[in-house]
Amino acid sequence: MWASLWLVISLTFITACTSKDSSTVAAGGRISPTYQGPAEATYCASTISYSGLTTTVSGTATFTRRNPWGVSGAGSGGLGSASTSGTHAATNLPIRRAEVRVTDGSGAVIQCATTDNAGAFSFILPRSSATYTVSINSRASNAFMVASVLNRPEQNLFYSLQASVTPSAATANLGTMTATSTSSGTLLAGAFNIYEQMLKANDYLRTQIGATCGGHAGCPAFTVAPKVVAYWEKGFNPNSYFGSPSGLSFYLPGYSRLFILGGQDGDVDSSDTDHFDNSVVIHEYGHFLEDSMFNSDSPGGSHNGDKVIDPRLAWSEGWGNFFQAAVRNEALYVDTLGNDDGSTHLIYYADLETAATGNDNPTAQGEGNFREFSVTRMLWDATDAVSAENVHGGADDIATQFDEIWASLTKTSNSFSDTDWAFRSVGHLHYGQGLLGASNWANIRTLEFQDGNTDEYASFVKRTSDGGVCTFVNTTYTKSITPVANTSQTSPSDLFRNNDFYHIKITAGGAYTFRLEYLDQNGAGTKADLDVYLYNESARFGSATDVLTKSNANPSTGIGAVEVEQAPAVTLGVGNYLLNVNAFVSGSGGVGTPAYYKILMNGVQLCPA
Repeated sequence: MWASLWLVISLTFITACTSKDSSTVAAGGRISPTYQGPAEATYCASTISYSGLTTTVSGTATFTRRNPWGVSGAGSGGLGSASTSGTHAATNLPIRRAEVRVTDGSGAVIQCATTDNAGAFSFILPRSSATYTVSINSRASNAFMVASVLNRPEQNLFYSLQASVTPSAATANLGTMTATSTSSGTLLAGAFNIYEQMLKANDYLRTQIGATCGGHAGCPAFTVAPKVVAYWEKGFNPNSYFGSPSGLSFYLPGYSRLFILGGQDGDVDSSDTDHFDNSVVIHEYGHFLEDSMFNSDSPGGSHNGDKVIDPRLAWSEGWGNFFQAAVRNEALYVDTLGNDDGSTHLIYYADLETAATGNDNPTAQGEGNFREFSVTRMLWDATDAVSAENVHGGADDIATQFDEIWASLTKTSNSFSDTDWAFRSVGHLHYGQGLLGASNWANIRTLEFQDGNTDEYASFVKRTSDGGVCTFVNTTYTKSITPVANTSQTSPSDLFRNNDFYHIKITAGGAYTFRLEYLDQNGAGTKADLDVYLYNESARFGSATDVLTKSNANPSTGIGAVEVEQAPAVTLGVGNYLLNVNAFVSGSGGVGTPAYYKILMNGVQLCPA
């Protein structure tokens, strides 16, 4: 088994899944997305000098990019599906900053070079009547990007746009070499478009962060992201690794690997494809940045644009949605199927700025921390130049704050990179940003009903004897849940309204007990049935394998009496744990009536730290 996947399914929603079996054998001789396979060929980096008569070879490398769909009349409701047919003119774009490799007839390397920002290249060869192969490859390892687009882990072959040259004169101009986007050919442009989107992401980060990161102390300079590999093949669906026919692109945490959907069962003309869907490619690259440059605690799991979900997942997917929009400078998420010489369709379209109904909109304070597109919109509003927030009304009074977002993710302390933090969500981002002492985000937090802390999810608590402080208006602990109707402790539960979550850091291993005591505040009414669950650091809500101890007995019925949930003692090692108080509601019992409680660990009350 491996860590949870971050992925995008290109249907009418975005989703994620967890814990696939890495022993699954896919079609076409594929073994597993975690398979190491042969080593990638050594990068051609060093220019070779030649004396005597030489030939200067030059040219320009481009790829044909299928134009993105226009948005007029498509998906006017925002989230949801739109289906429109049409023909779209192709555009030739440069293959920038890419490896150039020159080989002789035996495959020996004769020269190395790099395309410039316009796709142009120039190098020298010894003058002769020999014929050499010039390859523009789908990878870079330089000051602009360190990334490769390869075919599959089982082979690790890069893609090449090739031409032949015979250096028999002082100069040789190869003209413009073009990787095409037609499905009747190799669809080589698909690989180079994926390459280009990763390069654009690096360019964006250099522009926004550079050497100074807005002057935020402890925020590291950005020059280039770590090495990543994007796997893609024409007509191949990465979900085949898992035995599923559904089209799928995903990022594999811990392996620095993106898998981009190239079609289904060999079809690129009418099936879902992602190689020209820049939103999808950059979204997945955003997950790679989470994994490699700061920390994410996303548990994976199903998600779409209209659900209350785990705040860690809401943050991770909201970040990916936002990052692709920021890099492309367009507040849209667009997904398509088919190809220019097939039957192209727009199948998914989300307006991240102006959509007015549905669209993951929170309605209560704190609920925005649990909603993916609320996170997306808040991040977008922190960086765009639009002054009016178009979903909930009110003023978006800040702009160009990407450096503050990045500092709150990467600086050495009080950020997502802080090793003392766990169960990270947008609440942590707000908390870290507030400590920067920079811009005031209060307005955009209010517009999206987000809390600027972790009170609603993974509030850090300690025993009173360890530094936890219980200071409240009343003499008793006043934490309460006012539940809404739900059916079980697992996925149908309203994670925001029917659950409280606490982060406990165990600093000394040993046996621990957890006890929930009901506290009656008004002397009347029916209490909700509160249950208590202790999760490990993976903390997949409702997953029995992640629950370390629990108590979900029915409480006694007396009002005014102390009622308890006593979880069996459990041996814990040093680390982070998530304590969940869940209101189990069946039918109408307890709905709308506050249930007050306190939590004790080894007999001592837990309180905010």
